[in-house]
Amino acid sequence: MHAQLHKAKETLLKFDKDLAYEVMLNEKRIDSYEIKILRDCESILALFKPAAADLRLVMASFKIAGNLERCGDYAEWISRYISEIEHSFDGKLLAECRVFEIFEDLDAMMFALQQAMDSDDSAPLQTVFKKDEVLGRHRLKAIDAISEYIKNNPQDSRTGLYLFSIIMKLERMGDQMKNVAREIIFYLEATLNKETRKNTSVR
Repeated sequence: MHAQLHKAKETLLKFDKDLAYEVMLNEKRIDSYEIKILRDCESILALFKPAAADLRLVMASFKIAGNLERCGDYAEWISRYISEIEHSFDGKLLAECRVFEIFEDLDAMMFALQQAMDSDDSAPLQTVFKKDEVLGRHRLKAIDAISEYIKNNPQDSRTGLYLFSIIMKLERMGDQMKNVAREIIFYLEATLNKETRKNTSVR
């Protein structure tokens, strides 16, 4: 999934339609991975009847697979948008919408998830929740920037709307990573933290 995120970033920033097509093709592979994980989880439940931490791991893996597949969907949509527009986005507008920072925040979130799983430690996951709040602030700034851009460039309003749709997909990707963090906490700590109880999982 990290590779898909990186390629989606390159697709957007370099306006690379060939790479966009590659991202869209890779989505089918991600779908097949999800199906395999779900089947493996079902087989483990049926054959081994896991308990305690093992059961939590299977349950968490089942949900995490779906969350990551949704991230793949969003990367595909971003690439599809790029393939449909005629020219690259205005560089100044990208900066005002904090697009570079959004990708950096998503990358930090993904790294924190990997750290938590590799170390069996939930501490890195605080980064995920903090960055998710930052993504929300980026979205609000993007609304203002794109609205102003469309007002001043009505002939290019379609491109502005595409960019807003892309930013929304990126924010939703952050939501899915936050859901993954919740599942990791459930697996490691056998509990649902305050953040988890307050918010239901986002699809």
